[in-house]
This record gives sequence, C-alpha cells and structure tokens, in this order.
Amino acid sequence: MKNSWKLGSLAGIDLFVHWSFLILPIWIGASYLTAGGGLGTAFIGVLFILTVFGCVVLHELGHALMARQFGIDTRDITLLPIGGVARLERMPERPVQELAVALAGPAVNVVIAAALFLVVMLYGSWGGRVLPFNVGGSFLVQLILANVILVAFNLLPAFPMDGGRVLRACLAMFLPRVTATRIASTVGQVLAVGLAIVGLMTNWMLMLVAGFVFVAARNENRFVELQASMQGAIARDAMVDRFHVVPSGARLVDVARDVLMTLQADFPVVENRTVVGMLSKNDVLRMMADGHGERTVSEAMWNKVPSVTPYDRLDDCFGRFQAEGWTSAAVFDAGRLVGMITFENLTRWLHLRPVLAHAMPREARRFPTPPWSIPRFIR
Repeated sequence: MKNSWKLGSLAGIDLFVHWSFLILPIWIGASYLTAGGGLGTAFIGVLFILTVFGCVVLHELGHALMARQFGIDTRDITLLPIGGVARLERMPERPVQELAVALAGPAVNVVIAAALFLVVMLYGSWGGRVLPFNVGGSFLVQLILANVILVAFNLLPAFPMDGGRVLRACLAMFLPRVTATRIASTVGQVLAVGLAIVGLMTNWMLMLVAGFVFVAARNENRFVELQASMQGAIARDAMVDRFHVVPSGARLVDVARDVLMTLQADFPVVENRTVVGMLSKNDVLRMMADGHGERTVSEAMWNKVPSVTPYDRLDDCFGRFQAEGWTSAAVFDAGRLVGMITFENLTRWLHLRPVLAHAMPREARRFPTPPWSIPRFIR
C-alpha cells in the first residue's frame, strides 16, 4: 500500500503501517493530557491502543495463515487507524473455504481473550494481586474487553467485513456466488448507514469505518459481477497484439517523444530480444521534468514485469490487476512476448464481448509475430 512504512515480517508476510495510523496514538495521548491526566497516564493509554493493534495484527495473521492452507498467499498486512487489512491474492471461491478464512481472524481474538482471562484469574486483581498498568481498571481486563469487542464488531454481517464474508459464504452454499455477494453487499451497505448514524452521535471513528464498509461493499459487489462476466474467457481474448516496446540501452530523451505521443501507458523493455523490464509513461514524464533525460531506459524501468500467459483465466487476471495494482501486464507464450493487457482493455473488452463473440470466434485468432519484428519498436 502506498504511503506506508514497513515494520517487518510475520510468518513470511510483510507488515506495514500507513502514515495515517500515527494520528491515532497522537490523538489518544492528547486526549488523556487534555483530560487532566499526566504523562504516565497518557503513556499507558497509548501503550494500550498499540497493544490492541498488536491483537489486530494477530487477527489479520489468522486470516492469512488460514488462506495459506488453501494455497492462497497474502501480499502484506497494513495497519490503518480503523483497523488492519490483509491483502490476500484472492478470496477462496469455495464457500466452506471462505467461511474458514473469514472466521480465522475472530477466532484468534477469542483465543487471546481466553488466554488473558486465564492469566487474570490466576495472577491478576481478580485473583487477589494487582497487575501493573492499572488505569481505570486492570490493563489486561481492558485488553480482554477490547478483544471481545473486536470479535463482536468484526462478526457484524457488514460485507466485506468478516461477518459479511461469513454471510456471503453461507448464502453461497445455496445460491450463485454473484447473488450471494449482491445480498451480502446490500446488507453491508444498510448496516454501514446505521453505523454512520450511530457514529454521528457518538464516535467519529465509527463514521470512518461506516464509510469504508459502504464503499468496499459496493466495490466488492462490482468486482464479483465483473469476474462472473469473464467466465469462460482467457487472457488471449482481451489482449492487444500491436504495441510499442523500447530498448533498455536507449536514453530517455531519445524515446520520450514517441513514448509520450502514444496512448500506451506502459512499455515492455527489451534487451537482446528478451523482455527485461517495464517502462511507465508517468516515470518518463517525472524523470524528464527532473532533468534526468540523459539516463537510460534501464535506469527508469521496473525490473519486475507483471505477466500472464495467453491461457490464464481472464477473471484470474482481473483479480491480479485489482490485488497488485497493475495498470498493464505482458502476455508471454512459451517465453515469447505475444501481447499486452491493460486495465482499460479489460473493461473495454467487457462491453464489446457480445460483438466480438459473433464477429471473431476464438479459433480464428492468431498470435502476432514478435513486436520487435514489426514497426512498433521505439528507438
């Protein structure tokens, strides 16, 4: 996620914190100070909220590790002021698997609350001895309550929160996935409006969560509908086979005019007829504006090339575009560059699919010759 700092890794999954998260501990600390508490009280308040978010990280890790059991990787976990987000490569399409992934996070908080409850009963103030960090009640007692609240809140059927995904998974056992998603999304948006009303009267953080849930529910429903409309299609159906490539050793100033005059946004970078990177038009603009036109394409390109094969399912490709933030991807067949797919191509193809199905059967389509043998090579 952009504007985030990496904190480290857990179980091989990168952990990030978004810059906006810093607003929360600062606000908590300031609230204690303005309420008349001392620095010690403010410190304990900030420590408590950071500990709660430690539980949030474990919650997201629960989702990630359960998804891993079904062969689904997690790209990263990011902390935001309103909670944590685990970016899974995709959600399982089988309802039972989605149910397991959705429940894994709240289950972690149940385990944390139970373990803390046992500690408090054996050693805490409930057992006759006083725990450290007592601010308005035992620190650990408050942490138990926080985890219970996390479980209850996350299990609200407000799609795409955990409870909403549980609802969608249960519905999908009896209904088509698109229909189940539409129902869960509608329920989620209605609950989001309710949360916003409650937040307006009580806590502005609830209003932020409500806004996130409302938009996310709508986007998730649209995403599933788009994926469903791509059923039966493969990457070859939506790729373009006429596009520009650029040589890795060329200077930016030499390719800038041609790059900027085309509608193409990203350009495969080739060296000895091998694709070695991808050059973004925006990066060319930025480096030219900064006076770096003498640098070579290889210095401005991305070394990692987003790529698919012609036979990959188009709905899977669309999911990868969404999850990884791709604007385009190269299409390779047996190591040969045969096409490009852009996000615009995908959406345009959806509108033209009925026409293309009648005008050009898939069997009639052929791969082009490699792009460096046709007049599309920017020098």
